[in-house]
Amino acid sequence: MKNKSPERFSFHELKSMMGSIKAENAPVRFIGKDLAMLGEGHKALQKILQPDTPYIMEDCRMGFVRQGKIRLTVNLIEREYGEGTFAFISSGSILQINRMSDDFDLCGMMIGDERLKAALGLSVPKWCGGEASFFTVRPQAEEASTIMRMFATVWELINKKSFPDETLNGLIYAIIHYYNYLNSVETDTAQPETSRGKELFNTFIGLVNTYARRERKLAFYADKMCVTPRYLSTAIKQASGITAKEWIDRAVVTNAKVMLKYSSKQVAEIAYALDFPNVSFFCKYFKHATGMTPQEYRGK
Repeated sequence: MKNKSPERFSFHELKSMMGSIKAENAPVRFIGKDLAMLGEGHKALQKILQPDTPYIMEDCRMGFVRQGKIRLTVNLIEREYGEGTFAFISSGSILQINRMSDDFDLCGMMIGDERLKAALGLSVPKWCGGEASFFTVRPQAEEASTIMRMFATVWELINKKSFPDETLNGLIYAIIHYYNYLNSVETDTAQPETSRGKELFNTFIGLVNTYARRERKLAFYADKMCVTPRYLSTAIKQASGITAKEWIDRAVVTNAKVMLKYSSKQVAEIAYALDFPNVSFFCKYFKHATGMTPQEYRGK
């Protein structure tokens, strides 16, 4: 097995990955155990994260694309994002970088759950408090400029020798709620039918990301959403062009990949963790989806 790092991508792993870069030249600043910021990310992600490898995010991430393009998969959804895109990824999300342009540059923050709770208090947007939440917005130039200045202020603050922690939490609060504003504006301008279909699809994907390790039957998700399996299957196919069963299979395989790469569990243990009846069935399932056996994927 090539990599026995922990299954989840946390502050500890990030610090280890950045260990070979001199502190004064490092594009990442760490504040205690619950906040890290990538100030100028050009080439940094290429050094930190391996392409085509899934990572479980242990803490929330938010940031914006300064320039270039990136194609990634977050919580099963693959999309390409370019300059001016703002994103929020909650803890528990699974991220995989598929491709980055040579000039790709990102600014962003990695915030621990405790820091986030301290910053937000009782004012927590719905999308911010759950597991495996992800959204992006591409605002107009004026709004984009406002939030970029907020990020720049955080970077300036954390590079000081000392500063009041309440100020940092206040800036995090401001950024989160400006994200909430941008997200609500985008939702309000969507067509009603599109919005309903998107909401149902997002609910389904959220459930799949939460339960797919143990639940592969469509009826389980239909019951959670109070609809029939037939209706759910039709609605998800219409909304995404992909069947609900395929989305479930993608989630199972992604979780299997994470465990194969970042845990020391035996293949039989992984098969059990994913609720397969036996290791043989799991191996056939995995090979059908990826073209490789679990052992071959773990060794590549």
